[in-house]
Amino acid sequence: MLPNKNIQQLSPYISIPHKIWNLSNKKNILKLDWNEASIPPSPYVIKAINNFLSNGHLNWYPNTKNLVLLDELANYCNQKDSSYIEIFPSSDAAHECILDVFLEKNDKVCIVAPTYDNFRARANDVGIQTVIYPLDENFDLDFNKLEYFIKDKNIKLLYLCNPNNPTGKAYNIEKIKDLIINNDNTIFLIDEAYYEFCNKSVEDIVWQCKNLIITRTFSKAFALASFRIGYVISHYENIKALNKLRNPKNISMLSQVAAFAALKDLAYTKSYVNEVTLAREEFLSFLKHFSIANSGGGGYEMDYYPSMANFILIKIKNVSLFCNFLQERDIFIRSYSHIIKDHCRISIGTREQMKIVAKNMQEFNKVNNH
Repeated sequence: MLPNKNIQQLSPYISIPHKIWNLSNKKNILKLDWNEASIPPSPYVIKAINNFLSNGHLNWYPNTKNLVLLDELANYCNQKDSSYIEIFPSSDAAHECILDVFLEKNDKVCIVAPTYDNFRARANDVGIQTVIYPLDENFDLDFNKLEYFIKDKNIKLLYLCNPNNPTGKAYNIEKIKDLIINNDNTIFLIDEAYYEFCNKSVEDIVWQCKNLIITRTFSKAFALASFRIGYVISHYENIKALNKLRNPKNISMLSQVAAFAALKDLAYTKSYVNEVTLAREEFLSFLKHFSIANSGGGGYEMDYYPSMANFILIKIKNVSLFCNFLQERDIFIRSYSHIIKDHCRISIGTREQMKIVAKNMQEFNKVNNH
């Protein structure tokens, strides 16, 4: 028996082998490959989960319309009310629902790339055609050319990750808004998974732009990756359409409890984001000096890109050698060579954690300095 023709022809999203889960001792591992938080979630989350495990109804299906959580999210996202918000079992699940609800098989989806590749794979596996709009050699986005491309190719939906994953670049918010407002026949899916790290959003125009859908996640800044919970911000008419298909039982009660508790301790999240920002700037400074020191042939040459997210994209020759060297020292990073040749991505942890990475990069340089 064969899978359908879309699956047969599909170039799948390449995930990371979870070698970490097979290790007996995970205590001193630095997991910097999937942009998760490098610290535990808020103590509020732990307390709320323990309380629910002791006093909640584990034998019941989850709350299918958690008004308390939706109201808290609406407030966090500066929305008029919770009719502009809906939760999903991850932003990936939200993307799947958006494709199924708003697109026909003959529609064209434009993806500004390189970017997070799972959305492309999900569109292709249901037979929707995707076309790539490439960033320039510096990973910058020409909005005028993109607008022409949208019109010329008759694009039904445009997927834009802001800040971009894996480049870390944050695009001009006013230009994104103009693009959305001036092209009301195109749906704009803005993936704001890393919103907390740049604090720039198009959330203030969802009430006037029915062609805008924003997705976000609790997996990054809120440190809830294991709970798999995300949400959509969009015009209430779009939310109603999504809810015709969305399975409301699929967001576990533990995930809902964790998300609400995390929103009640925004000080913890803001403190973590501030720590990551400081660590990112210190690590960028290290990379600058590291790159300069090696540019004259004195070591292993590399380049890097400024970032507004909790990760940094690095260009380095023989990227697999570099990734394997760090992995042998319990530091796991993400090779991106399958999408961008000779590139890898390092998630940013705390300042102390990034000092460990820097120290091992210097050791790598010594070992491989010929």
